[in-house]
Amino acid sequence: MSYQAAIKSGALAFLKEKYPERVKVYSIGDYSKEICAGPHVKHTGELSQFKIEKEQSSSAGVRRIKAIILNPIS
Repeated sequence: MSYQAAIKSGALAFLKEKYPERVKVYSIGDYSKEICAGPHVKHTGELSQFKIEKEQSSSAGVRRIKAIILNPIS
């Protein structure tokens, strides 16, 4: 969905980084509705092997990793 449509739907954008025009919105029941521009998986088993390229602090008590998939599961 578009970033503007996500904001109008009530989704929150917590990060200070610039989001792309097309974003995904993830909800946890009625508790949380947030904008995200990154891919997600239900569990790490969906990833096969991956290599961590970067790890950094995202905010207090939160770490962010950026990784690449080495051998995608077909």
